[in-house]
Amino acid sequence: MPEPGLAAVHALCAAVTPPDPRTARRSQLRQRAQARPPDALGALDAVAHRVAGIRRDAAPGPLPAAVSVLAGDHGVARHGTSVYRHGYTARVLELIRAGHAPVCTLAARVPARVECADVGLCEAVGDQRYKIGTGTGDITRDAAMTPAQAVEAVLSGARYATDRLADAGLLAIGELGVGNTTPAAALTARLLDTAAADVVGAGSGVPADVVARKRRLVDVALARHADVPAGDPLALLAALGGFEIAGNVGVILAAAARRQVVVIDGTMTAVAALLAVRLCPASAGYLVAAHRSTEPAHRALLAGLGLDPLLDLGMRLGMASGATLALSLINGVLAVAASTPSARSAGLVPSR
Repeated sequence: MPEPGLAAVHALCAAVTPPDPRTARRSQLRQRAQARPPDALGALDAVAHRVAGIRRDAAPGPLPAAVSVLAGDHGVARHGTSVYRHGYTARVLELIRAGHAPVCTLAARVPARVECADVGLCEAVGDQRYKIGTGTGDITRDAAMTPAQAVEAVLSGARYATDRLADAGLLAIGELGVGNTTPAAALTARLLDTAAADVVGAGSGVPADVVARKRRLVDVALARHADVPAGDPLALLAALGGFEIAGNVGVILAAAARRQVVVIDGTMTAVAALLAVRLCPASAGYLVAAHRSTEPAHRALLAGLGLDPLLDLGMRLGMASGATLALSLINGVLAVAASTPSARSAGLVPSR
């Protein structure tokens, strides 16, 4: 018998069913009869059909939107892998809670409310109901967390999603975590069986010598945890992950079970998405990629997920900023799909 936490993760996965392809097809047929050229909005029309299948509604119209940011600290950051130090993550989370961070300004334009939680900061910030630990271990020397903590973090993310995000049909997810591109690169390398040199980037904007140091650290971490099965997402999370990454795995699974559209942001949410899909393949149908960041790991992860991003703006801000920008695009095309009259009713039937 699996331990209770593991059984709860399995139950969460079992609650996810794939989106309905018949409703997505009805959305396509409906759009082709509208007073505009078929698929004239390109990738946005494709997203509208995908959302229709997720929501089981051929013309759902604009959806209530929310933005989520989970925060955690990383032990490997003590090697100087970021331009920022421990404590910075907590300060930025406080800015988000006060409504003064960039993501808050972007969300107000959607409009979407912003929710956030401390799931693994070294300092205590705000609501502590979802917190699992005070920063992860240094993955070059030890596991990031215990197996029990990894499971608990996934379930905590799911509980947070149920408590704070359940009313949003459209959900942008993001994270905060000084140094988290290093564990994300390590996870990407294991999940996609690639070399550290191919997935380590500048992260917060570090110079070339620090990028080289990050590659060495990822190589050390991969060697230390080489015995962890690549086919066991929870074991990989425990060995190489972060509390905010694990928490977002739970957010994705819980949102998919509620038939919410999940808009992923950058590298950290993409690696969480790939872990969620490895745990629960049906969750893949609920994901929309907002943008392609400057991190090489992000490009590899999007390819691994089979997702084409809506935007490619060279962003690396994090905190769900790219995903928040995409909310306006998605709700815009949903409004067009729901409100455009038929070509026949508008007297615009094409000539043959």
